[in-house]
Amino acid sequence: MRSPGTSKSAVSRRFVAKTTAQLAAWQSASLDGLDLVGLIIDGIHIGDHCLVVVLGIAVDGQKHALGLWDGSTENATVCQDLLANLQGRGLRTDRSLLVILDGSKALRKAVRAIFGEAALVQRCQVHKTRNILEYLSDRQRPWAQPILRRAYQSADSKTAQRLLLDLARRLETAHPSAARACAKASTRHSPS
Repeated sequence: MRSPGTSKSAVSRRFVAKTTAQLAAWQSASLDGLDLVGLIIDGIHIGDHCLVVVLGIAVDGQKHALGLWDGSTENATVCQDLLANLQGRGLRTDRSLLVILDGSKALRKAVRAIFGEAALVQRCQVHKTRNILEYLSDRQRPWAQPILRRAYQSADSKTAQRLLLDLARRLETAHPSAARACAKASTRHSPS
């Protein structure tokens, strides 16, 4: 006996229509009332799509999902369109703001195009650590990772720089790419 009901495809169409409307409303909501001190921008790959996501950090530490843009890669056009959309919705781009990126040159180019010199760009330490560890074998990762963690958690820039340079020296012969990545990271911790 068949019971009357709604077909799976009808439910699916309604779900898609409702979520599409909610997403459109969220992507056009005003950002005027937010007092942000930082942004985290990253691309998340899902299948053949790259969703570029922007998370805002307010003065009080509260996080706000600000935008999501779909493209095939983290290219400069996609990133710049997303940031221009946020700017058009009221995101302030006329004052200093810490912008944390994964190292993508396209993201950095888009941030510079929208914020100019007001953006204080910082490489995401999680991404940098992951990149360095990817150069190492499974045997080297357990001893290198705590050194990287100590360097990035250090409140003293000289200590952080020393730890990263020491690690670079230890890796120089067997893992020159990892050593270069550590040395490059140490320049980000140079005392000013």
